[in-house]
Order: sequence, then C-alpha cells, then structure tokens
Amino acid sequence: MTERLGAVSCLLMAGFLEATLLLYPADAGGRQTPIAPREGTYRAWAGGGMVRFIEGPPAVAPGSEARVVVEIELPLDPPNLIPGAEIELVEDERNVGLLVVTRFWRVAV
Repeated sequence: MTERLGAVSCLLMAGFLEATLLLYPADAGGRQTPIAPREGTYRAWAGGGMVRFIEGPPAVAPGSEARVVVEIELPLDPPNLIPGAEIELVEDERNVGLLVVTRFWRVAV
C-alpha cells in the first residue's frame, strides 16, 4: 500500500430538509407576497441557521402550505433536524412561517 504524504482530502457535505411549509397570513404578521421555492432565490433564517428554498410548488402564497425542500446554508441547531421538528421561519426579525420537518439528509459535494 502506498501512502501519499502531504495530500489533503476534503469531503464537503451539503444538508437538506424536506418539510411542510406554512406561511403565516399577512394579517398575522406574515409575508405580504408569495415565495417561489423552485427559483432557488428565497432565503430565510430558520432554527438558528440560514436555509434556501430549492424545490416545491411554483409559488406559495401567505396563508398557504406546501411541501418544500430547503438547502441548509448555515448550520441549524441539531434538534431541528429530526422529523416532526417545528422550525420558525424568520425574516427581518419577525416570524413569517413554520417548517415542519419530514426528512433530513446529507450528500457529499
């Protein structure tokens, strides 16, 4: 067996959550406008970290719910990664929705 000295290997992991999203109605302090999960441009604070929505219906309006997939961009607190966990979605220091986790997984990138 040959060893390579000085070689560095790095394995990066990306984390994802599948969840049910409930966006609070605007009159309850929620967003004024819908989000478009499939576009991959909507980001929010959730569970102590940052998430980016990457899959779901074309649009989710305030007061609606949908199944979505989010990419974890900044680590979430570990208790938020288990199925059934409820994670508040925060924009500009106000709760605008709730994610209920159905599945968590990681992939090597």
